[in-house]
Parts: sequence; structure tokens; C-alpha cells
Amino acid sequence: MGGGGRGVDPSKRAKFVEILLKHNPVGLSTSDLETRRRFRYVKGWEGSKDSGIHKSAPLEEIKACKTLSGGSAVFANFEDVKAVIKELVEADLGASVVVSGIFDKVHEALKEAGKDPHTVNMSAETFGRVDLLPEPKVLEITTMCGHHMVSSNLVKHLAGEVKEERMTAEAAAVEMAKQCTCNFFNVERARKLLTEYISFF
Repeated sequence: MGGGGRGVDPSKRAKFVEILLKHNPVGLSTSDLETRRRFRYVKGWEGSKDSGIHKSAPLEEIKACKTLSGGSAVFANFEDVKAVIKELVEADLGASVVVSGIFDKVHEALKEAGKDPHTVNMSAETFGRVDLLPEPKVLEITTMCGHHMVSSNLVKHLAGEVKEERMTAEAAAVEMAKQCTCNFFNVERARKLLTEYISFF
């Protein structure tokens, strides 16, 4: 879920992120208007797991920033999504909001908030040499990153590490989430899918 773009008053952008923060995000991305610093929060990602350009930001640090500039968040609980949409409708911040998810669930959440979608986008399926694609269980994980920054080989490697008990599924999911620089990767869903995937080994 993302919104609070450039044409929106800075105080309203900050209010948008404030609402996202209230409802248990498992991932959140925003930036500081003054310093231009980007904040990336992923549940389970601690500073000790930072590497290269991948730097984590605790929720407390994000909440302490007074000049936040819009952003996006990922949720693992449908009730949290409904609560966010309802509160955003009530706040009437004057910004468009993009909600990505299962159509029926998104429409249900909008209906409860008294809104209809302005625009609906959908995938037109996958064409071409689909036989060259990774197996479906791996694709369920890699396609959570819209820019395909989470490699199928990384998923398979980390699945092996979890299977051999050299790493927890939670830690593996965080490592995958770090690669998704747009920060839309759902770390909770990845943990569950990874656990299911290794049961097929």
C-alpha cells in the first residue's frame, strides 16, 4: 500500500505514514524530507543484518522523524489492511492510494470503508517459454518483488540452509526481503511459503 505523493502537503504526507505505522506493518518505506535519507523497515531485520547498500531502520527511528515524506507499507493481516484503509478514508488527505492484493479482499476492504476503486490493474498472465521459469513454489516467493530483485537461486539456496537447520525461516525471509529495494516484499508471507517449499524437498 503506497501513497502521499509529491503534490501533497508535507504535513499530510507525514500523517499518511503515521497511519501506516499504527497498524502493524511488516514492511515500511519512507524518507526524511529534510535530509533525504530513506528509511526501510522490515520485520525481523536488525542492524546486525545490514549489508552493503541494504540498511535497516527500526520503527522507533521512523516514528521519531518529524518530516516524513509519504511512503508505502506491507501488511500480513487483513484486519490491519482494513483498518488502514478506513482511517485513510476518514483522514481525507487528498492523495491517491495504491492498494495491491487479492481482488476480492481489496474490494471487501474498500466496501467496508465506503469507497469504490478508482482504477483496477491486473496481470495478463505469463507468455513465452514458461518452461524456463522456476518451479511454482519458488515463483510464489520471487514474484512478491515487482522488479524481480529476489533471485530464484537465492530462494533455493536459502531454502537449503533452512532445511539443513543452518538458518531459521525468519532469517531467510529477511535476507530475501533485503534484496527488494522497493520494499514491497512481504516477509511474513515469504516465511510461510519457504516453510511450505522445504517440505517438498
